[in-house]
Amino acid sequence: MKILAIIPLRRNSKRIKNKNFIRVGGKRLFEYAMDEACKSKLINKIILATDAKNIKISKNKKVNIFYRSKKSATEFASTEIVIEEVLKKYICDLVVLIQATNLFLNSTDLDQAIKKIIIQKKDTSLLSVVSSKFFIWQSKINSEKIFSKNYNYKKRPRSQDIKNKEYIENGSFYIFYRKNFLKFKNRLHGKIIFYKMPKISLIEIDDKDDLNIVRKLKLK
Repeated sequence: MKILAIIPLRRNSKRIKNKNFIRVGGKRLFEYAMDEACKSKLINKIILATDAKNIKISKNKKVNIFYRSKKSATEFASTEIVIEEVLKKYICDLVVLIQATNLFLNSTDLDQAIKKIIIQKKDTSLLSVVSSKFFIWQSKINSEKIFSKNYNYKKRPRSQDIKNKEYIENGSFYIFYRKNFLKFKNRLHGKIIFYKMPKISLIEIDDKDDLNIVRKLKLK
């Protein structure tokens, strides 16, 4: 089975300038995902899908650079657009989409998740999650009033009594079959299953607050 990993990288991000290329703990952000994908025993090829020119990477036979189109590199473009561009050039069976903004991924997670989806039927897709025991509240747009979403505040349970039936998408990785993606044009389709990761993997670098937290953790 041919397994391809895609790591989308885009310049000129708005909230953090050139976010995927900044240094955290002595490494560029994308190198954390790339290095763990290289350690994977199951991933055959890694594609850095980027609009950055002259990107320097360590010499590893697994790693290839794919220059994404202007259409797929705008701030409004969905990741699905660049996935489709890559898959039109590269033939594989299974695709692992890895997001460079989650630094708490390791190769063991990748390989275990790949093994989990392989034993399923071919219409399956997978996402990484963290189990949740949070008491969640929600409000309507432009309203100060909130209401409890996942529990009855009048009969407040103990946190230890909450069963792990809710999960939070942590944005670390997604796995799916190439053939199914080209059919549905979406990373998630068919029977959707999950791979559970540690709580720390909830920290995804989206803004400067996230970056500061990760830097404190990674520099220790």
